[in-house]
Amino acid sequence: MGTICLLGFGRIGEMTAQFLRESGLAPIVFDASGERVRRAERLGFEAHLADVSESSAAERVAAECDIVATALPSNVAEKVLLNLISASIPVIVDVSYLRDPLLFKEKVVEARVKLFVDTGLAPGLSNMLAARACEQMDKCNSAEIYVGGIEEKQTTPLGLVASWSISDLFEEYTRKARARLLGQNVLLDPINDMKRLTLPGLGEFEALPTDGLRTLLLTLRDVDNLVEYTLRYIGHVAVIKMLREMGLLDTRSYVVGGCAVSPRDFFVKMLEERLPKRNDRVILYVRTQGTKSDKYVTIEYILDENQKQLGIEKPVLAYLTGLVHAWFVIQASRGAGHIGLNAPEELAENLNDLLRFLEARNVLLQRRQCVIQ
Repeated sequence: MGTICLLGFGRIGEMTAQFLRESGLAPIVFDASGERVRRAERLGFEAHLADVSESSAAERVAAECDIVATALPSNVAEKVLLNLISASIPVIVDVSYLRDPLLFKEKVVEARVKLFVDTGLAPGLSNMLAARACEQMDKCNSAEIYVGGIEEKQTTPLGLVASWSISDLFEEYTRKARARLLGQNVLLDPINDMKRLTLPGLGEFEALPTDGLRTLLLTLRDVDNLVEYTLRYIGHVAVIKMLREMGLLDTRSYVVGGCAVSPRDFFVKMLEERLPKRNDRVILYVRTQGTKSDKYVTIEYILDENQKQLGIEKPVLAYLTGLVHAWFVIQASRGAGHIGLNAPEELAENLNDLLRFLEARNVLLQRRQCVIQ
């Protein structure tokens, strides 16, 4: 099994570390923030200050660690992973948002590294659910993934809780979403292609197409319609449009009081401080449609959790993402995967094990199936 290390002790990394420790696999923590290192130490983890975006630090990690779990902001994740791959760390399990995991495909094969990508709630568990449902059909025609980390009850104009990187959150609004419609790969705009919909039993939402399909566009290449949507409360997009028109999402720097700062960086800092830190709600709804034995089949997976239901102190989104990330690390420690790039849906055959891992912490998914003669 070897030594397990964790790079990044932010909201999600902390959860990953705690779930691994509960499973008897307490990781060694590395982080570039002295404050987070001290927090890890207070929680009983061996922790070290290290900026693993530097190749020398990556080589140090490689010398100590056999399996590395990474939970990093998107703006440093790619550089860190490249350093870890160059250092030939045997197994890397990443939950950070990478623009395109396929960019690492050849590099990890050459380095003889197992790289597990998108090992969170969505992408991650969502991929496994879509793949498992499609496997149960003769012909899978469509898979739609809806996911949202929102306030349990909307109290702010954005309807959000600071449950993950706010900087990464705004990246979702500026990055085109890769999708497939009527058999053609397309790019959708998160704002302009937003739709309103009602999800039975869950509520009415604005659904923004976001770039979470990723490896599914290859592994489900025969599915004609594939889209992932991020769920927000009604009115959220109007607020985002207003912020964009005011220039608060611009990344260009301005000199203010002798300091260069971008409007987005300033706004992100303000939201980090002012958004609520608790009472969030997480929804994951995966709907697939197709045919089996000449019958029309719809399979749905539904998760709807909030902090009160789970009785936890941390935001649900960070809790669930860290929980799924830890499960992937455990699978890697047991020898799962292959040399090269490992997509989450490749572990769909182990879905029941993951569902039991979740159920042990009172996280329950519903499955519904409808067959039309």
